Amino acid sequence: MTQYQDNHYVRTTDLTTRYPALEGEVQAEVCVIGGGMAGVATALDLAERGRSVVLLEAKRIGFGASGRNGGFVVPGYPTRPADLAAMVGLEDARELYTMSRGALRLIRARIARYGMDVGELVMGRLIFSMAEDGEAMAENAAYMAKNFDRELEVWSPSKVRTTLATTRYGDGSLDPEAFSLDPLKLARGTAAAAVGQGARLYEGSPALSIVPVGARHEVRTPGGRVLADHMVLAGGGYVNMVDWKVWAATIPVATFVMVTEPLGENLAQVIGTKHSLADRSFASNYYRPLADGRLLWGGRVGMLMPSEEALKAKLSRDMAWFYPDLAEVKAEVAWGGRMPYLRHRMPMIGAIGPNLWVATGFGGLGMGITTMAGSLIGAAIAEGDTRWQMFRRFGLPFAGGPLGRLPAQAIYWAHQARGRLARR
Repeated sequence: MTQYQDNHYVRTTDLTTRYPALEGEVQAEVCVIGGGMAGVATALDLAERGRSVVLLEAKRIGFGASGRNGGFVVPGYPTRPADLAAMVGLEDARELYTMSRGALRLIRARIARYGMDVGELVMGRLIFSMAEDGEAMAENAAYMAKNFDRELEVWSPSKVRTTLATTRYGDGSLDPEAFSLDPLKLARGTAAAAVGQGARLYEGSPALSIVPVGARHEVRTPGGRVLADHMVLAGGGYVNMVDWKVWAATIPVATFVMVTEPLGENLAQVIGTKHSLADRSFASNYYRPLADGRLLWGGRVGMLMPSEEALKAKLSRDMAWFYPDLAEVKAEVAWGGRMPYLRHRMPMIGAIGPNLWVATGFGGLGMGITTMAGSLIGAAIAEGDTRWQMFRRFGLPFAGGPLGRLPAQAIYWAHQARGRLARR
């Protein structure tokens, strides 16, 4: 069976629990394709509602972006609230944003209910404007308080400089509802909870085709097939051509993460907070101190996956540009993963055909809204709930599938070039 890609989470997680590959024929009310957070959250929601669920994962639970990301769980969407309000109107934007906040409460409730080990759970996420942008986060906090009923704690530039050993930032804001954790542990813990509620999970079982069989769907794998009343496509950035429309709409954008060697007391002297942190540069840098004294640092986007040594060098340079005191720090491990974007930078959640559902387009904020997607689809299938229709307007616009990464890479390179000029 396929092994996980080496990363910090894999090195610190008990991976002994495995799920069998599908052999023969099974039947269920719902078949979920994809064992990332969207898939396991959907399976758990339906299983909690007493529905018969089968989940197929091509590799291992949490193999893709759900088990490789920075571990940030934050409200909202890849599109910022102000841009979302411009897209759909303020009232609908408020409702969508409120739904994303509810997902964070649900994740914490499930962690407690099922006794999930998710590593160190740290409340609060800080996000910073760049120095050249002035006090943009204070403006954003005022906008959120007025329009979205959010109280964000504003950090002045002087407080930022007192807490962090960098001159690259302007002001910042603290979101007390956001939190960070080990994403691979959360994905595997959610999968285990789904199994405990009666769901059947199969690893090493890629979906090869989906065809209608009367009023039902049949999905074939190398070793068997599933007959189900409903089919949920939750492949994210690792979606294949099992559904051409979803594949062609998905832009799989790679982003990258490294974890440093242990820094001991030096880490607190440079980054004087345990909160997770991010900035508003084009390809946001995101990072957080880990419980063992290491620093996790992520950022950049790319069309291709560089070697691990190249990733270590690039991310270390980014880290040192923000924090010169960390210029000599060594990276222990670095990795990448593909996030699913759609052209409109919003997720698509809901029905795309008779009893055919999709959950994708989570961009860089998938740890929260994937759980929301599972709840919306679960409620729609089990109870006829129509809240998912809030996302119908976004749809699955054609983006060329993997070729959609080319313009994304070009835009990133252009912003990188402008950034280098600004630094001279």
